[in-house]
Amino acid sequence: MAFNPDTSLPNRHRLVLGATGAGKSQLIRAVIPARGIRMIGWDPDEDHDGHHFDNRAQFARAVARGVSSGKPFRLLWAGAIDLKTWEWWCALVFTALDGRTPTEILIEELADVSPSAGKATPKFGELIRRARKYNGGLTMASQRGTEISKTVYTQAAEYWIGRQEATDIPRMSRLAAVSEQRLAAVEPLHYLCKRGPDITWHRLKFEGQRRILTELTE
Repeated sequence: MAFNPDTSLPNRHRLVLGATGAGKSQLIRAVIPARGIRMIGWDPDEDHDGHHFDNRAQFARAVARGVSSGKPFRLLWAGAIDLKTWEWWCALVFTALDGRTPTEILIEELADVSPSAGKATPKFGELIRRARKYNGGLTMASQRGTEISKTVYTQAAEYWIGRQEATDIPRMSRLAAVSEQRLAAVEPLHYLCKRGPDITWHRLKFEGQRRILTELTE
């Protein structure tokens, strides 16, 4: 069970949407610090740096050790991606949360563990609804925004939208409150960010090993 709840904590959940090649994982690397944090991830394709596991018991022990150490860690699941494993992972992550210490929760390819666009699965629903007051911030990524649970849209505070497939543009333009033509013109490594009524545009560029996310003026 998560501990030390604090209802004053802000909602840090973000949803990153984009077609293949839009630069979702690159954006995530830019917005989540590379070191000095507690991060637990669902990363089946091992796109992110950290210690990856494909054994449940080993992963659970590593999470328990990380939490008890009080030190930063980056622990990522890269094993089975069936729904039973997904629900186990969500439940485990929730027990690791501590309202006094921020935890970044990374979820890649959310559509793969979304059985429908309806209500979230039970343990994922609990995690996304209750993580905020235990200082957990979810960063969720998906290629197809039309295939993930509606619960995600009601709980996310921030949306990052990259290049979209043509069939997804109508839905995403309504979500972002921009024209279909404007969204269709988004290039790889360019993103719209929507937080509440505020909309900003950004570009990600590289300088050596550094990723620099720059806000654009239209």
